[in-house]
Amino acid sequence: MRKILKNTWTVFFSRYASLTVVQKKAVPLIMAKKNALLISQTASGKTEAVIVPLLERLLTENWQGLSIIYIAPTKALVNDLNFRLKELCKEIHVSVCVKTGDKPQFNPAKLTDILITTPESFDSILCRYQKSLHNLRSIILDEIHLLDNTYRGDQLRVLLKRAQEISQYQLNIYLLSATVAEPEKLGNRYAQDIEIIEIPGSRIINNTNISSFEELREFASAEHLRKILVFCNRRASVEEYANVCKKIWGNHLVVAHHGSLSAKIRHEAEAFMKQNYFGICVSTMTLEIGVDIGSVDAVVLAEVPLSISAFLQRIGRSNRRSQTIRTFGLCTTDSEIRMLESMLKAAKQGFLEKYSYQFDYAVIIQQIFSLLYSSPLGFEEDYLVAFMEEFCEEKILIGILNHLETLNWIKKNINIWTASTVLMNLGDIGKIHSNIPDTKAYKVINILNKAYIGEVTGRVNSVFLLAGNIWKIVYSTDGKFFVKPVSEKFNPTKFKISWQKSQFEDLLPLNYQQESLAEVQDH
Repeated sequence: MRKILKNTWTVFFSRYASLTVVQKKAVPLIMAKKNALLISQTASGKTEAVIVPLLERLLTENWQGLSIIYIAPTKALVNDLNFRLKELCKEIHVSVCVKTGDKPQFNPAKLTDILITTPESFDSILCRYQKSLHNLRSIILDEIHLLDNTYRGDQLRVLLKRAQEISQYQLNIYLLSATVAEPEKLGNRYAQDIEIIEIPGSRIINNTNISSFEELREFASAEHLRKILVFCNRRASVEEYANVCKKIWGNHLVVAHHGSLSAKIRHEAEAFMKQNYFGICVSTMTLEIGVDIGSVDAVVLAEVPLSISAFLQRIGRSNRRSQTIRTFGLCTTDSEIRMLESMLKAAKQGFLEKYSYQFDYAVIIQQIFSLLYSSPLGFEEDYLVAFMEEFCEEKILIGILNHLETLNWIKKNINIWTASTVLMNLGDIGKIHSNIPDTKAYKVINILNKAYIGEVTGRVNSVFLLAGNIWKIVYSTDGKFFVKPVSEKFNPTKFKISWQKSQFEDLLPLNYQQESLAEVQDH
């Protein structure tokens, strides 16, 4: 492999005794310009297995301009990937930048070799900076199991096709995941002639069911568990259990992590877990994937995961470089015990749920908006029919187009569909790139130091939990709550989870609306 990776080996692999199994299998295949789906357990080196041979090709073939786009499902993972790759790439004179809603570093006048981004920001680039993608060679889709069979995955399928039309090169597509039930079916949704590299897991699961965090502390003390990662399904649960843990371990040893917290607080939580000898982190799925928080001695499932795939991702964070996974299940009912035991049994037998795939037609609306905004001259109806044929039937597409015309979103002139002024105005403020529904969110500001803490949504009482602390609203204005910390005697609000359909679901003709669409993870 050293001879194959002559420009990149020293920087990326010299500190390791040898390549991992997935790296040994993937590197030659990627150097041979094959598409691939890599399935291998957490911390097995999948990112390097793909990015290093692509970098080798970039250097040896003298790729110019933006050549590689790395797409991750969360901003946290985008930022972590940037942290991991940027300095290493700098050593081989390869440039990297990030584009998310929080970090719009992308500059079309000064393109980097690699862009790390989210599906929604990728959509924005396809709309606004098509010339930037003229030299694109490869797209990597990380943690694809979180996106597939959701409206974000369906959006990516269309975006890949759009990117291929723009690039002058045949794109190579790479999918990464630790858990996939039907690899061939998933892989073929995103790329043609895709190779499957699947490395079976071999780690031992050591699980203990507990009924309280007090019991967890006894086990932690007896087993000398220094750092523990607690997973919840809901943000409200994170706040509740972080508050409980602080009462047991102390404020200075417990942090919370979820999508409603400010980026600053999330990064502080990640740094705390990575740098400290002891610590408890209570999180949603935001830490289920990728983000480096250092070694974790044990994982606690405070709520039964929503799928076996999520179960495997979460427990895989324990002792990532050890063959033994230490887990605890917080179970207060017989039903929870049975559910967790069935997941453990399924995991040991290598079973994963299979699901019935259905393209979300609401994504067709979002992509029509994105396409027409990107091209003010519009598109012929025949082109749109041909472009969308693998995603929906012609009669469905025509029905959607005609319905959108009646709602004044788009216009038809002879056989050309164009965006209306209403749609162009919506595009100008960046509201057409995401299928994730908008929710009324209030920014929470600490009145004592003016620090931004995070966001809360829905009906809010005067006292609530956020970042594992209890806050009282002093006053509110312009979508902001100015708050102060209060003592534990107050009873904080518990927020309920809100499952939502695609942003554009309500614009579908009623007869095309699906009974069940992909849900937005409450992360």
